[in-house]
Amino acid sequence: MRALGAGTAAFALLVATATGAAPRAGADSPPECKVKIGAPEQQTQPTQPWELKRLSVEQIWPITDGAGVLVAVIDSGFDRDRPQLSHIKVRQGVNVSGAFGPTDTRDCFFHGTAVTGIIAAPPVNGVYFTGVAPGVTIMPIKEQQGDVQQGTNHIAEAIDAAIAAHARVVNISITTPVPTPDLERAVAAAARADIVMVAAGGNDLNGSNAPAYPAAYSTRYPNVLAVSMTDQNDAVGGISTQGSYIDIAAPGNGVELPMPKGTYLANQQGTSYATPVVTGTAALVLAAHPGLSAAQVVSRIEATADAPPGVTVPSPAYGYGIVNPYLAVTAVRGDAVAPQPKADAQPIAAVPPRPPADRHPQHLALWVGIALLGLAVVAGLVAAVVRRGAWLAGHPAPPSAE
Repeated sequence: MRALGAGTAAFALLVATATGAAPRAGADSPPECKVKIGAPEQQTQPTQPWELKRLSVEQIWPITDGAGVLVAVIDSGFDRDRPQLSHIKVRQGVNVSGAFGPTDTRDCFFHGTAVTGIIAAPPVNGVYFTGVAPGVTIMPIKEQQGDVQQGTNHIAEAIDAAIAAHARVVNISITTPVPTPDLERAVAAAARADIVMVAAGGNDLNGSNAPAYPAAYSTRYPNVLAVSMTDQNDAVGGISTQGSYIDIAAPGNGVELPMPKGTYLANQQGTSYATPVVTGTAALVLAAHPGLSAAQVVSRIEATADAPPGVTVPSPAYGYGIVNPYLAVTAVRGDAVAPQPKADAQPIAAVPPRPPADRHPQHLALWVGIALLGLAVVAGLVAAVVRRGAWLAGHPAPPSAE
């Protein structure tokens, strides 16, 4: 078993204004479905959270907000019972956790709701928090019920569900240290389906610093992006796992989370929360450049990342740098326009040989000319004979010699 990517210590850090008892997720929720709560944002974060200032995602929205891209979120479900998140476009989800019904994606924890909000929370008057790509459509895939993994087979089953739904991007803010054949099979299938898979790099730096899966499959499959987390100083630290499989870093240490019941949770950390930042970026890229392959999206995000301070990339802490959503969308690269299939080359038509010249008119003219010339000659001779005869008739014959 293992915990969700954020770390269980972070889960317990409720703000001072939160009540001690966690309310039910809804009037119709079973007793065992409970959620954590936060506090009104105005009491915890009176200005725009630092991570949103760092990303400046609102500059991208005049170009694209991710509309038209389906993002599958494999997590603990999604709770829309709050004013801001109720506006997110959501497709019918799937529950593979084994708890409740197969389409019951209610979040009985809070983690999936927070992750989904980071991806897609829309701008709301009086609320400082927003998601990275508020125009996307979310498909929640409930993979687990709480902070303990139900089994790695559920992750593979969740990936299969995302493939079946034709998602373009999959967010996996959960990890396992066990690279099972079934899990790799599902990741390979997602690669064949051309799905961008954004996965939490793990929170085990202070432990064994062991690779986290499915993120560590990034070394084998070009559609996988493994994410580490940074703080307000652009430093990777805290509990973020480091390793050669890390591809990209994103804000995730000391961030604000949207919670169920219309509340927020401040000063949280985890690669769980850096991952949806990159997921939202991938969705923005695909919305702006829909012809890109998953591998091209990954390459573009890596190539446009901000260079970390004093670090040579790629690095085991930052990967290729800190994600830059604006550059990822707007950078002029050879893959900016999807190559169009070339039409089959048409051979140049050979110039047809000229038809043989028709000489009949010329021949006719020649023979007519000859005939006319002959007639003219005959006419001339006849005229000469006539003139001689006339001359002889008008003059006496000369005297003969004696």
